[in-house]
Amino acid sequence: MKPGNVFLVAILVGALAAAMGVRYVHNLQQQIAEIRNSGNRPTVDVVVANDQIPIGSRIEANQVKLVAWPIEAQPEGTARTTKDVLGSIARATIERNQPILRQDLVAQGSGLLPVMIPEGMRGMSVRVDTVTGVSGFITPNSHVDVIIAGQPEGDQDQKSKVVLQNVKVLATGKSIEQKDEKPVEVPTVTLLVSPEDAERLTLAARFEPVRLALRNYRDEEVVKTSGIVTRVLFEGDGRPTPGVTKVAHAKGPAPYSVEILLGEKVTRQPLF
Repeated sequence: MKPGNVFLVAILVGALAAAMGVRYVHNLQQQIAEIRNSGNRPTVDVVVANDQIPIGSRIEANQVKLVAWPIEAQPEGTARTTKDVLGSIARATIERNQPILRQDLVAQGSGLLPVMIPEGMRGMSVRVDTVTGVSGFITPNSHVDVIIAGQPEGDQDQKSKVVLQNVKVLATGKSIEQKDEKPVEVPTVTLLVSPEDAERLTLAARFEPVRLALRNYRDEEVVKTSGIVTRVLFEGDGRPTPGVTKVAHAKGPAPYSVEILLGEKVTRQPLF
């Protein structure tokens, strides 16, 4: 090949390579732009759960937050502001970071609670505080024991007693009461009880504050207690009473004994 032709071919190859390089760079820039723009998709603020919200809970400000959500992925009926959900009751359990839908809520003052009460049972609310309510750890579907403390009629000593056991919590919330001629919020817990236990709970409420003891979900045993009076607290060594433990004892052989007859009275005396 002549030197001039070789030079011309070299120029053509170089130009082609340059063109291909420019096209590659352009395509790469387009891909980068698409990746960057994908993070700038149109979004809208939606309300999500800041933590799990149990069924029957009244939604408060610390339980929800606003997050940016892609418009095309926004579920239908999503709440857009926290004001839309505050004070409402969760119709179902809402998981953490789950968008809160209007159809999952019952507006404040609406009647969700009656739907949650089985036939033959009753829902009854008692006033609690951060201490008697186990510092907020009592939530809907928890199970509690109800304890009262006071001075029974005709007794000179104070006494505490478990009056109801393994009671299911239907809901937690607040009621408005007057104190010093001013409205104040009072925490309440609504319990699921039988009509007979509703009567007991009504009497127990006279000994406010009613105490609630949180139970293990798997513990359904009803334990018989006799209560305790103040003077007993000053007796003993202060060690906690051990829990109820069922132990199966093996039956030993019957002991040998003799019968002693004194007149018409018969006594049995073991030999060893």
